[in-house]
Amino acid sequence: MLSIILRIMDRESRGGEMNIMGGYLQRYARTSLDDDQEDMVISLPKLLVQQFRAYVEELNLSVSEAIQYLVEQELQDSPATASRPEKYRAFWKELVTEMGVKRTALPQSWLSFSSGHKGITYTLSFGKDGRIRIDMSVDTGDKAANHRVFEALRAMRRDIEQHFPRALSWEDNVHRRACRIALYRPGRIGDDNIEELRAWFIRGLELFQEVFSPLLGRVVT
Repeated sequence: MLSIILRIMDRESRGGEMNIMGGYLQRYARTSLDDDQEDMVISLPKLLVQQFRAYVEELNLSVSEAIQYLVEQELQDSPATASRPEKYRAFWKELVTEMGVKRTALPQSWLSFSSGHKGITYTLSFGKDGRIRIDMSVDTGDKAANHRVFEALRAMRRDIEQHFPRALSWEDNVHRRACRIALYRPGRIGDDNIEELRAWFIRGLELFQEVFSPLLGRVVT
């Protein structure tokens, strides 16, 4: 979207892109705008905003209308893709099917499984930092109890990590009530190797359950 706006800002341009975009706006200015509109905020230098506003006002359009139409033109040749929430839903649906468990796949970036102990769950998730994560979170509602369980497990860290392909992340932020033990790797919902990510989640969850479930029976009081 930003690249489209910057091309329009160049009022002195005689390039083909300027003529094409100007033509889009001129045609759009002659159509009725009955569709529902959604506000969009884009930060631009003041001078560019003034130039763009003057340009679209000549065509009797609002800035938001012009931006909306230019975005539609930019995307019209792109293949239709599922929304991110729907991609998550489809991913988790296939995952639970492969695992052979009955779960409702939701359009969210994580999927949790009970450990059999109150407040302790295994979670598979896509992070905002371009990594995916398998973790066991401890949040019983009692900060002191959470940290007792966490420290009891951390005392066995060397033995625990022998079962994993890499070191685990032991996360016990003193400013938070919950604790977490996690395993990370790069991955996003839109990656081409989505089947590999799903297999990693499945095997990792099985490994967490195999390693931690017996230990939780000993350290949870």
